[in-house]
Amino acid sequence: AGWAPPPTEPLPLQDIFGCGVFSGFCIAAVLHPLWVLKTHQQANRLVVSEAATRLWQGEGLRGFFRGYVSGFVRFPIALGVFFASWEALKRLADQRSSSRPSTPPSSGLAAGRSPADLALWMAGQAGSGALAGVLCWTSIFPLDVVQSRMIGEPIYGAGRVYPSAMVAFRHIYKTEGLGAFARGYSAVLLRSGPVNAVLLPAHDCAHPLVDALLPP
Repeated sequence: AGWAPPPTEPLPLQDIFGCGVFSGFCIAAVLHPLWVLKTHQQANRLVVSEAATRLWQGEGLRGFFRGYVSGFVRFPIALGVFFASWEALKRLADQRSSSRPSTPPSSGLAAGRSPADLALWMAGQAGSGALAGVLCWTSIFPLDVVQSRMIGEPIYGAGRVYPSAMVAFRHIYKTEGLGAFARGYSAVLLRSGPVNAVLLPAHDCAHPLVDALLPP
């Protein structure tokens, strides 16, 4: 019993993808109403209380679950791609930069690296994180457009233009063409690349520090 150290052998990428998919299911199941509230507030320039009131008065509890079923497609795919691509890209960067495993500097293995090797390692980690973020959003961006339209729609009840994901897909394609499913994509890339270039390497660097705090 008790805490066991992490395995020395890396997990297969399909297992990492599966973990991401599972976490996506958990997020879709638990956090969807908060995501609906945030998106509805932003799309209609409302304060949180006003967005919640409109959804409740217009559709009741169901209003907070707009696009709920499609969330079980979006989040599992996005997070599966996110974590699996991050690990795959890190391993590829390691193979090209050195024979050492992808271990954060805080683990102590950086002591034997030259400054040039360390800089190359950091660049590889940042690039892997940025590309993983881009791949994550690219994998689900058309669905994100559809869900944003569904959730942000300021019409309530039977008169909604986007009552379901399939109806929304057909309506957007018929009225605006395929280009509508890529609207806002460049802005997402400008955000997701830099954010994940910092977030994912920082997450890995923090792992040995957290492990050191755990009981033996």
